[in-house]
Amino acid sequence: MKNILLFISTIILFTACEKTITISPPPYTDKVNIQCSLEPDSLPVLFLYKTVAFFDPAILASQLFVRNATVEISSPDATDRLTADSTYDRLKCEYVYFYKGKNIIKANKTYRLKIVWNGQTINATTTTEQQPVRIDSVGYTPSFNDIYGEHEGVIVYFNGLVGQSNFYRYEMLRQIDTSLRYASSALNGSCLGKDTITFLEIGRSVYDGTNLGGQQNKLVIEPAFTHKKGLVGMVRIQTLDKNTYSFFDNLDRQKLAQLNPFVEPIFVKSGQFGDAAIGYFGSLVRSAPVRFVFPE
Repeated sequence: MKNILLFISTIILFTACEKTITISPPPYTDKVNIQCSLEPDSLPVLFLYKTVAFFDPAILASQLFVRNATVEISSPDATDRLTADSTYDRLKCEYVYFYKGKNIIKANKTYRLKIVWNGQTINATTTTEQQPVRIDSVGYTPSFNDIYGEHEGVIVYFNGLVGQSNFYRYEMLRQIDTSLRYASSALNGSCLGKDTITFLEIGRSVYDGTNLGGQQNKLVIEPAFTHKKGLVGMVRIQTLDKNTYSFFDNLDRQKLAQLNPFVEPIFVKSGQFGDAAIGYFGSLVRSAPVRFVFPE
């Protein structure tokens, strides 16, 4: 009986000390998020969205698209004024908005970006000087481990470029349908239906090959989607400029910090735009594709 009274007294003591504290977050000022990588022999595409505070209610990406900006990309040859455009994403069941140009990007040119929005002007430059690597082979492993856990993986072997500071990212062009899964979630069949669509899967991580010129690089990548035996994909390696690499590397470090309480917190940096915006204005080139067949 004495023990029961002590237990009840302890509960009353702790519940009596409970207090609700309301914390008001500091005021938040919108920035723009700029994402643009110029690729030779392609038209320029630039994504321009407003940022939101971390604790704001969920909102559709289409509602954050900056529609009233002036976007220009210029070179010594010409100035290209980009116009708003869109495409329908059948996986997310929503339109994706972007700015698109009319002038084909050329290799070994310096391009200047100028964005005028909300009374401010944002400027940046990039040079399309990256060189493509050659993929030696593509393999597969049923199991490998990283910070995210145990996964299957696509293995890509290629030699780093000599005498250059290069940064790399993986991509695979493949087909998907609702019989597959994305990570641990089923694909949304309300828009995809019974169709099979071609999808460009881009690796979530970027890699620094600065000190690996002339050496063989090995990237092991977890596929974003499940697959069936015999499914065919076309694998490429993107060679990135430093601005693109820095943004995605910082973003990946932030994700790791959210998963691991022992990792120092990381915040997405403004990078080349200073305090005016976050994101990147960079350039890339892709290797020749290599055919890969999933063995299981």
